[in-house]
Amino acid sequence: MHSFLVVSKDNSVHNFIKNSLNRECLIHTAKTSEEALQIFIKRDIDVVFLDIILSDEERNKLFENLWQLNIEPTIIALVPEAQPILSEEALRFGAYELLEKPLRKEALQQASNRALERQELKRELGFIQSQLKNLKSVSKDNSLSNELVFNKQPHGTDLRLTYKEVFQKFSKALAHVYDLEKLVDLTVEAMAEIFKVGKVVFMLVDKEGGFCRPYRCLGLDEVITRDICFSNNQGAILWLTKNHQILNKDVIDREVEANRLTERKAINIQKEMNLLQVQLCIPIFAKGSLIGVVALGNKITGKVYFDEDMELLSMLAGYIGIAVENALLYQEVNLGKIHNENVLENIPCGVIAINNDCKVNTFNKSAANMLNICPHDVLEKDVKNIGSVFANIILRTLKDKKTYKMSEIMHPVTCSTYAVSTSLLLDNDKELGAIMVFSDLTEIKKLESRVKDLERQEFYNMLSKNMAHCVKNHLVAVKTFMDLFPERLEDKEFIGQFYHVARKEVGMLDLMIKKLTILGENNGLMKRKVDLRISFDQVLESYKEKMAEFNISLIKKYSEESATTYGDCEKLEEAFSNIMLNAIEAMPDGGTLTVKLSNILLDDKKLKEISNYLMNGEFSSKYHGTNMLKKLPLKYIEILVEDTGSGIPQEKLKNVFLPFYTTKLYNVGLGLSIAQRIIKEHDGFIFVSSKEKEGSKFHVLIPISDAL
Repeated sequence: MHSFLVVSKDNSVHNFIKNSLNRECLIHTAKTSEEALQIFIKRDIDVVFLDIILSDEERNKLFENLWQLNIEPTIIALVPEAQPILSEEALRFGAYELLEKPLRKEALQQASNRALERQELKRELGFIQSQLKNLKSVSKDNSLSNELVFNKQPHGTDLRLTYKEVFQKFSKALAHVYDLEKLVDLTVEAMAEIFKVGKVVFMLVDKEGGFCRPYRCLGLDEVITRDICFSNNQGAILWLTKNHQILNKDVIDREVEANRLTERKAINIQKEMNLLQVQLCIPIFAKGSLIGVVALGNKITGKVYFDEDMELLSMLAGYIGIAVENALLYQEVNLGKIHNENVLENIPCGVIAINNDCKVNTFNKSAANMLNICPHDVLEKDVKNIGSVFANIILRTLKDKKTYKMSEIMHPVTCSTYAVSTSLLLDNDKELGAIMVFSDLTEIKKLESRVKDLERQEFYNMLSKNMAHCVKNHLVAVKTFMDLFPERLEDKEFIGQFYHVARKEVGMLDLMIKKLTILGENNGLMKRKVDLRISFDQVLESYKEKMAEFNISLIKKYSEESATTYGDCEKLEEAFSNIMLNAIEAMPDGGTLTVKLSNILLDDKKLKEISNYLMNGEFSSKYHGTNMLKKLPLKYIEILVEDTGSGIPQEKLKNVFLPFYTTKLYNVGLGLSIAQRIIKEHDGFIFVSSKEKEGSKFHVLIPISDAL
């Protein structure tokens, strides 16, 4: 059974670690250095979780006593989040690993497993070191060096086997070291100790860069080795790659004599080995590729490397290759994990994830800031702790498989607006939980409100200007006649003309007031089933004489599909009437009026077309960034009214639905505004496309009855 010690003044830290680790573990807790020391004296502790918040005096006192007792536990330091100074301090006093608070169960379990592996490795290496000392004493008793003892009988054979066993144990222990720096340090120190060499260089191959350079050195000046860089395609590195065996500087000349190496290449290899001040280069392979080189200098004893040394080094190189490959892979995965965690912690969006037990396992910094919740208060706890509004949404995703796409919700306390998206977390179709991503729209909403205020102000300024212009046009004629009236009171022809003009202008003003009343009224809709084909035919019938007067031919194209909607029949006919009148008046010299009626599906392509034509931004602000197809009915009746008039300039298209905007002399300019309002009241859309000298096309979309 493994034993852990938690040293922290925070009871919640004690409880969290107890609940997170395997029940088969024995967990001790202490709040002071004195309590911790007493536990160390009485118990065999494998791993210590040390809260860095302890005072410097307490920490120093604890470590001083441990050193005196020759106790070396593996220490995992608990440091506050985003406190690099405290993290550096923890590493300085010997922490093997750092865990940020608030603690996470998964990270805690992984760190404890790594710490236990390290502790086991330390014990293994301690045993190996004692075995090597025993072997050295045997060598001395035989009055022989280690190298010579290998060749003696019978003790030599037994000793050789013992050395192999020790090396095998050491090599297998290396495979459990996943930290590349610690692995390399351990290998370099072990090589120097075991083979009694003064210089050891551990080099790593960079395949992408095409070079190999020292990673760790022992017995060499760092200033010298810092700039050393060997090409992978020449010299010693190329020889090791091709031959897959240890390179001994003493055999280079023999390689030249046997024509296996040119003099030029031999000189290059010797130059590189002299630069490193080494005698041997041991290749480290993984899956058939050279990943590193361990270079050894001459033995301190002055002895040469024997065949037994080469055999043991070859065996050791194989295990080192496996260990380095594992460490490089672990480093790559760990760097990727750190990168992902940094991205997660620094993105401006809040991210919350839960597992299948509805426990929060991810709660990033942005989520904590936006919801004003400490991660420690919600991690590994029920999701309801994040607040009912957010909890209900992510629980609905997990339990009912209901996903959200940029849905807007309001925080009940802060009244902030958030855009929320959710999704299930899957691994090969297996559900792991649910995730929620949300962003604060409060500032955007304020900007939108400000823009709307400015647009509204601009609209009313334009409305008052156009209205004043329209009223003034009608009053000018009346005022002119009124000014002349006293002088020409006896002129019957003048009186008759005045009566005719005044009656006409007052009638236009009266019509304008009636249309303004219609535009501003809010009486609601008298909805019932309406067949839009019948309604439109009635409007066409009412304009039959006017079309004949303007020499306009009519083309009707109605589909046979259902054209039934729920709506106010009278208001819809009024909207259609205004659209028809606008089209007829656009062709004073005659032309062709085409009316099409058909059913359409409101797919993404059609939505894009609508948003492109609705230039006032209303459609975009309402539906942009949302799952539009879920907010809108799918089936619509599309009515197209197309004329062959002079068309509308592109820069004026955005004004056609504005009140009092007109290009015609005797027109109030409210018809299309009224039509637009009525269509909107029926949850429909209206927009116009036009080409100068070719005509205009008005598009009206109204939901059909079974889509409502």
